[in-house]
Amino acid sequence: MTETMDPIRTELERHDCWFPSTDRVARRPDVTAFKQTARLQQSKWREAQGYPKGRSQGGGRLSDNGSRLAPVEPLGGDFRNFLSSPAIRAAVTHRSSSEAKAAERGQQFNETRLRQDLLSSMPMCFNLFGELHGDPERLTRFGKELGLDRPGLEVRFEHSPGRRVLEFTNDGTAFDVALFFGEPDGPRTVVGIETKFHEHALKESAPDAVSRMPRYAEISERAVADGILKPGWQGLLNTELQQIWRDHLLVLSMLQHPSGLWDEGLYVLVHPQGNPSFAEAGARYRDEFLADDSTFAVKTVEELLDYGVLHSPEVEREFRNRYLW
Repeated sequence: MTETMDPIRTELERHDCWFPSTDRVARRPDVTAFKQTARLQQSKWREAQGYPKGRSQGGGRLSDNGSRLAPVEPLGGDFRNFLSSPAIRAAVTHRSSSEAKAAERGQQFNETRLRQDLLSSMPMCFNLFGELHGDPERLTRFGKELGLDRPGLEVRFEHSPGRRVLEFTNDGTAFDVALFFGEPDGPRTVVGIETKFHEHALKESAPDAVSRMPRYAEISERAVADGILKPGWQGLLNTELQQIWRDHLLVLSMLQHPSGLWDEGLYVLVHPQGNPSFAEAGARYRDEFLADDSTFAVKTVEELLDYGVLHSPEVEREFRNRYLW
């Protein structure tokens, strides 16, 4: 009897996108299908642009990878992974500068991933929010869509108020992008955003009891006293909700900071509508562990685009063509 080739696998292999060890999620065919489709979409986009494919390490050998770009030199001058908007490319240039890197102490800023990985949520974040950078008026309009009534101040990509600093979360957590609103000399609103694309929610090991948990517990217990978290937040430890909680804690640590610099805050988890893993994880975190969700929101990429604020019409079409289907 002749074995019939899986047509999905055939399509993925034709575009150098068959990576079952990365894309297949046990007992979740819906998540697997999304991840495979996202990878295929990026490979087809690359092919349409005429960009050569890259290679990746897997199974002990290098193999062609349609969802990566072949490297070019100089790395810092490579903007193939970004939309055509000058504002987006200016945001990438600014964040990649030595000054911006020096300001973010303790960061892990992977420029190769930023420039060459088509599936990474890191370049997608720049492509989604980059036109807010250096445009306070557009940032103000976006803030109003989120229910904020303060003027836009600034946008910072791959930002933390302090990595491995005890007054915040005492770890390396950072926002994919942080938006600040308010007056230059007054209290600020911070919107910390985590973007997801091809990723799915994974279980994390419980935080180290000595170096991490004391500070996490301190922030969490104050959040319980403030009516934000429910008692019993410990139930999310060692689950796929733990990363969402740690990111949320970074916003809460800023609101709890004795300086009073930040008096309003919101953590926003952003994912494509078709990503079932983070849709479910965000809903579970909100429903099971939050007493008050005024500092937490889950938004789909489609919702944010529908505000009609993030991009010019031409750039929005580019974004939708590349990331949505």
